[in-house]
Amino acid sequence: MVTVRDNIMDEGQLSYEVVTERATYLYQKRGCAFSSLLDCDGKDWISYRPKGGPKGHYRGIPNMGYETFGHPGYETGETTLLEESKELVRLRSTADGGAWDVEWTFRSTHAEMRALKIASPVWLLYEGTPGGKFRPDLQQILFSDGVRKPCSQTQKLETPDPKWVAFCDPKTKRSIALAYDGPDRFLDKYWPMGGKGGMTVFGFGRTDEQGFGFLIESVPFTFSFALVESTSYEEVSAYVENYMPVRR
Repeated sequence: MVTVRDNIMDEGQLSYEVVTERATYLYQKRGCAFSSLLDCDGKDWISYRPKGGPKGHYRGIPNMGYETFGHPGYETGETTLLEESKELVRLRSTADGGAWDVEWTFRSTHAEMRALKIASPVWLLYEGTPGGKFRPDLQQILFSDGVRKPCSQTQKLETPDPKWVAFCDPKTKRSIALAYDGPDRFLDKYWPMGGKGGMTVFGFGRTDEQGFGFLIESVPFTFSFALVESTSYEEVSAYVENYMPVRR
């Protein structure tokens, strides 16, 4: 079951609150991005704050257009409710006269964005706090081929197909899985920022070279994420493949 409430204030901006059995999503209406993602125990896997750099206002999902679109705290866009039922909630976010146009669909299993128009190349980021607090020496990044690396270690690579990663938190025994499905193939990058109490910086299509390195240029594409009640490769992989759109 999925429910939605409008005009909920979250971290300084009116937001939609979407509640499922697995997660509560706070989506800022003008920022067109997620400022909070709460698990069943109330732990916030994003923890955006209006100030604080890696301990605050750098955080968010999907943080796709730098100073233009899709980041908590921005005031460049607008969001409307398109559909509401027990099975799903659908939102539409636009900016710059429709040059940016995305639709988010929430189901009991995950949140899924379909990008219809982008005004410039983008990346798709998870900048947040696995398990409610970033512990880079304890937490891991899990890739779709089963390779697991500590969150304290920088990674620059083209993530293997199917194109998904998960950030695993042993303390809560949960993970956040993120997936991309689209025409572009590109390098991805992860690094820890701010140390303990800081944040993850993971980007599909991010290199931080040549003017920040936004590498996703073609639409439509799909970006999705979910909280998974496990840290094991077998269970996270099965969850992504069962519920989230990703190129096999």
